[in-house]
Amino acid sequence: MGGAVLQRLIESRFVSPDSVFACDIDQSTLKEIKDRFGVMTSVDNMDGARFGDAIMLAVPPKEARQVLEEIRDSLSESKTLISLVANVSTGLIEETLHSRIGVVRIMPNIPSMVGSGFNVFSFGRHVSSEDKDWLKNLLCVLGEHEEVDEDKIELYSILSAMGPTYFLPFVDTLIQFGIDNGLAYKEARKAVASTLEGTGELVSKVDRPIEDLKNMIGSQPLKRREEQIRSILKEELNITSQQIRLMKEKFVR
Repeated sequence: MGGAVLQRLIESRFVSPDSVFACDIDQSTLKEIKDRFGVMTSVDNMDGARFGDAIMLAVPPKEARQVLEEIRDSLSESKTLISLVANVSTGLIEETLHSRIGVVRIMPNIPSMVGSGFNVFSFGRHVSSEDKDWLKNLLCVLGEHEEVDEDKIELYSILSAMGPTYFLPFVDTLIQFGIDNGLAYKEARKAVASTLEGTGELVSKVDRPIEDLKNMIGSQPLKRREEQIRSILKEELNITSQQIRLMKEKFVR
């Protein structure tokens, strides 16, 4: 996700490559990032922490505390830390850093790559008004954004960060069906993508129950199995929610 955000920020010219310092423990990943974006790189996280005014933390949750402890002596209170890490609260980050550095949590989703993401965020206790304005400008580049209570971020992650994983298998199946029945790949992909985009606009702009919108379509191929599909989806959502809750409790401890 960090790479997707970096790509969007550079392609939109919100940041220039010479103002970015990327860090990773994997040399091959760093080479790919450097070749692709022309940014400075290092395997030493402290190099990036000392370089940047805004530090973006995009690591697995289990590695967050270790990285924060590693870089905290390289951070000053004039910097801002932007966390994309799930289940790790602003309070825990502030506690680990032992400073009054400004912290913001963002839960981005993959459409941010093209400026069409839905990104919820929460500010920590020490973010200045000036930095809040700058961060909101950054979020505008990624797409729609909304400030939410931090205790809701994990729930939003199921709906928005993981949301594309619920849609994309259906998208892929529809595209392949079009190809199998005579459409070129680009024709099928455009048709499905435009339909998905239009459906999103319909849900966003027409304030009617979803069931009413669905029933405006005369032919509904999945109707016979709709309850079965809904049941499977609800089951998986509940399982995911429980897993996130357990993981969050682990990090709070």
